[in-house]
Amino acid sequence: MKILDEHSQDFIFLWLMHRIAEVIKDHAILKGGQLLRLFECPRQTSDLVYTFIPYKSKNEIVDELLKLVNELEGAEIRHTLNSKTLTILIKTKNISLQIEANVALECRSIAATTNALCRPLNQIPRVISIMSPDVALSHKMAAWNERRLIRDLYDIYYFYRIIGAMPDLTVLEKRLARIESRIPKLKSKKKMTLTELKFEISNTVNQLKMEEVKAELFGTLPSEEMPNLDLKIRAAVNELMEKIVN
Repeated sequence: MKILDEHSQDFIFLWLMHRIAEVIKDHAILKGGQLLRLFECPRQTSDLVYTFIPYKSKNEIVDELLKLVNELEGAEIRHTLNSKTLTILIKTKNISLQIEANVALECRSIAATTNALCRPLNQIPRVISIMSPDVALSHKMAAWNERRLIRDLYDIYYFYRIIGAMPDLTVLEKRLARIESRIPKLKSKKKMTLTELKFEISNTVNQLKMEEVKAELFGTLPSEEMPNLDLKIRAAVNELMEKIVN
């Protein structure tokens, strides 16, 4: 596909989602912020995040994924590969986005339509595989614990309050049993219980300030989504933690 200057970031994201589903099929499981956008989440993101199954090594999917991405004629494509993630950077004159990919032997998934992204672009939707919301929420909670970003708190709020998801506690506890964080106070902490997670996350949302929410989420959410968002996040996250930790 030729990259034209008038193509939006969402158009490229949508093309990639559809092409990956067409070529790699059910082996490609979408997760992350773009998963939420399929549920009409208004938060913008510049990442397209996948788990590919059933693979033992990211080396097994590098060539196929790069071949697919290089169908974007006129785009600058670069990639990096480390122990955790394959990252593919895609740049045009007006657009910059990236694909992040890891692999697993299995990942619980469901079918979802891309209709929410297709409608405003007048494109034809298709069905793709996405990470099951309960699993995705579990990984999102673990991700917040390891990097403490407000956007993760927003996504937790959206998974729970809007989608109605509850975390898969087996998945969450497995992540908490092997913490990998660059935050100084967590570097020495290799594992955590659900009770400890509740204390950490509740303490954070109870002190959350609207100024902090605006500072991190400005530009990624419509202005009409901002009023009282700190209170909405606080109420939803505290309620969720009360339900999973008695």
